[in-house]
Amino acid sequence: MNFRIIFVLIVGIISISLSAIFIRMCSDMTSLSIAVFRLVISSLILISIAFFRKVKLDKIQKKDLVLMILGGFFLAFHLLAWITSLKYTSVANSVALVTTNPIFVGVFSVFVLKNKLEREIVIGIVLSVLGSFLISRGYVGASIETPNHILGDLLAILGAVFASGYILIGSIVRERVETFEYILVIYTITSVILLIIGLIASVTFFKGHSLFLGFSLKSYIFVFLLAVVSQLLGHTSFNYSLKFLKPDFVAIVILGEPIGASIFAYFLFRERVSLIQLTGMALIFIAVIISSRKGKRIEEIVD
Repeated sequence: MNFRIIFVLIVGIISISLSAIFIRMCSDMTSLSIAVFRLVISSLILISIAFFRKVKLDKIQKKDLVLMILGGFFLAFHLLAWITSLKYTSVANSVALVTTNPIFVGVFSVFVLKNKLEREIVIGIVLSVLGSFLISRGYVGASIETPNHILGDLLAILGAVFASGYILIGSIVRERVETFEYILVIYTITSVILLIIGLIASVTFFKGHSLFLGFSLKSYIFVFLLAVVSQLLGHTSFNYSLKFLKPDFVAIVILGEPIGASIFAYFLFRERVSLIQLTGMALIFIAVIISSRKGKRIEEIVD
């Protein structure tokens, strides 16, 4: 695999792994407000860059624009479904179920993209999902269930389905649309959708203050880092790689996030890593190694 792609994937994993740390530091923000800030800040930065670079979107085909709008809905509802699931089920259940997206990406790739699932990819999907499940089981309180835990579990699975749609659309559109134009459109669409949903739901983002005021300086700093590092750098790294790698392989690689998050949590918050979590991490690592043999889509990188 090309060194540039490997580097991009490593940067992407590190960047999204930091998202859990940044979110934890935004202690006085609601989950939905964090999601809104994350996408709004990201899209505003991209719009500013596009303005100064005089980026034009007129070359984007109508069918690709429609797909990107759909992808924006998928990303927005992935975030909403997953965030809402945390209110009804345990963190362990939610994480384990929402990270089943490699299964759905693999299935969708067969039926939508007419791709053949190679044996190595299938093994990678099984090992990565099992590894993610073991990591989630290692959290303290993993067995705790709320009265509405079934609803929470279903929402987490729905979040995985939406995430899979988002990845699959990226794989299709990135064949014709450059990285910057793609993320400019899809992040902006997602931010608008989340903002509208938040307003319609009358969510009290700021405890009686105006929409973008009322939180601590620390929260503003870390939600900005969440937007720049985890969204613009992390998500964009994977969107970039979708032009060159199969979507099911990218979905497997993304499951490196809980590994990175656990490592950062250990050093920053002294959270212990259990033997069962280490086993899960090892399975995900093996899954990436095995599936990488059949992960490429094209031979040359020209983006």
